[in-house]
Amino acid sequence: RERLAHLIFGYTLDSPELRQVICARLKRLYDWDVAPDHLVFLPGVVAAFNTAIRANAQPGGKVLVQTPLYPPMLTAHGGVNQEIVHAPLTPVQQGQRLHYEIDFDAFEAKIDEHTRSYLMCNPHNPVGRVWTRDELTRLAEICEKHDLLIISDEIHSDLIFSEHTHTPIAAIAPEVSKRTITLMAPSKTYNIPSLGFSFAVIQDEAL
Repeated sequence: RERLAHLIFGYTLDSPELRQVICARLKRLYDWDVAPDHLVFLPGVVAAFNTAIRANAQPGGKVLVQTPLYPPMLTAHGGVNQEIVHAPLTPVQQGQRLHYEIDFDAFEAKIDEHTRSYLMCNPHNPVGRVWTRDELTRLAEICEKHDLLIISDEIHSDLIFSEHTHTPIAAIAPEVSKRTITLMAPSKTYNIPSLGFSFAVIQDEAL
């Protein structure tokens, strides 16, 4: 509110204090050790996953997604002429509740030598799944086996029911973090999307 009262909204500078606040929050919520220089500030998660796909694109490359999926993720490949490959989630009827699961064999079968990236949604939008650590570990093992970059949209990580726990896929193991770009933002949690701010966590220096 003090910042709003200032009334001048020009260009801003990178804030070391903000980096510390984000790292402390990731540690407190997810027991995830992230260093301030692992953060890359971006204007939004949609812009971020488009940028990540572009950075990892090669001629004839493919991007793997799990459908149904947030529509902008289904078109993120188009600007760099990558092919989108659908690995559908499996709907399971549990009484009055529709629950989605991952068919890991079908997921892996969609990968070939041209597949470059796995664009994941964790927690998943729109099916509402909070992926378990076991599910994330299995996905990570498949990505490691086929040398895929994991681009993980985790913007909904705070909006989960209390009986569930969000696990950033990059936090599972160092070898997973080396191939993962994790995308987060305060926009969903605090209802402030018009601020146009998100961040990527990239823990591997080369990546």
